[in-house]
Amino acid sequence: MILETINLTKSFGLRKAVDNLSLEIPDGAVYGFLGPNGSGKSTTIRMMTALISPDEGEVIIQGKSVQANGNMALTEVGALIERADFHKHLSGETNLKMLARMDGTDMSRVQTVLDRTGLGARGKDKVKTYSQGMKQRLGIAQALLSDPKLLILDEPTNGLDPQGMKEVRDLICELASEGITIFISSHLLDEVQKICSHVAMISFGKLITSGNMEDLLKASDLLMTEVQVDDAEKALKLLSDIDWVHRCDAIDGILKVGIGMEKSSELVQLLVQNNIQVSAVIPKTSLEDLFISKLGKESQI
Repeated sequence: MILETINLTKSFGLRKAVDNLSLEIPDGAVYGFLGPNGSGKSTTIRMMTALISPDEGEVIIQGKSVQANGNMALTEVGALIERADFHKHLSGETNLKMLARMDGTDMSRVQTVLDRTGLGARGKDKVKTYSQGMKQRLGIAQALLSDPKLLILDEPTNGLDPQGMKEVRDLICELASEGITIFISSHLLDEVQKICSHVAMISFGKLITSGNMEDLLKASDLLMTEVQVDDAEKALKLLSDIDWVHRCDAIDGILKVGIGMEKSSELVQLLVQNNIQVSAVIPKTSLEDLFISKLGKESQI
C-alpha cells in the first residue's frame, strides 16, 4: 500500500470530524474518497499532508509515518487542497517558478508540468486570463512540481463547468496511466465513477464502505435498473405499491427502478402480467445508488 490511515481520529470541540478511520490505498490506484460536504474529507486530507495533527491514529505513506516524520514522509507526495490559489496578476509560469524556488525544485520542472497539464502555450499569460478549469490544471501542475508518486487532490472539479470538469478528469486519467497513484476527495459521485478504480465512502467521519469500485457495485444489494415499457405511467403506479421496489421514477418515459439483486425476473414478470410491454431491461447501478443503499435517501450527496 502506498498510503494508509490507521484509526485516524480528529475532533474540533465536541464535534468528531474524523472517527477511527482506516483506509488502504493500493499503489497505482485512482482512489475516490467520497462523502457529503462536512463528512470529514478535507480534515482527513489535512492530516495526510501534515497540515493538522490527529488526536489519535496515524498516516503511513510509503512505509513512513507522517506524524513521526513530518515532511520527510511527504517528499514524493503532491497535493492540491481545495481551490488552487495563485497571484492573478502574474503569469502561470512565474507563479510556478516562485513555488519551485521556495521548495528548491529544479526550474526545468516548471515547463515540464505546464506542458503536462496542457498549459504549455499559456504559461506566460497572466493567471487572471485563465478559465477556472485552467486554474485547476495549474494547481495540479503545482502539485506535480516535485515529480510525485502520490497525488492527493481535494475536490479537484468542484465549481467547474462541464468543460472544465472534463479537462481535469482527462488529465487525472492521463496521470494515472503513467503510474501515479491518485487520491481524490469529492462529493460528485458521477465524476468519481468515471475515473476511479477504488473508492471509500464516509459519513460523519466514519467509514461506510471501501474497496475496488467494480466489486462494490457488483456486491451492492440494490440493483438500479432502467426499464423501457410501453406505458411508463401505468408501470410507475403499479410499482409504487410493491414493497420490494425500493425506488421507482419515470424519466422521459423510462423507468428507473431500485430492487434487490434477486428480483429482476420477478420485476419483468409482474409488469407483463399487468399487460405492460417490456422492451428493454438495462442494469444501471451507480455510486449514487450504492451510497443511498448504504445510508438511505436522507444522506444523499
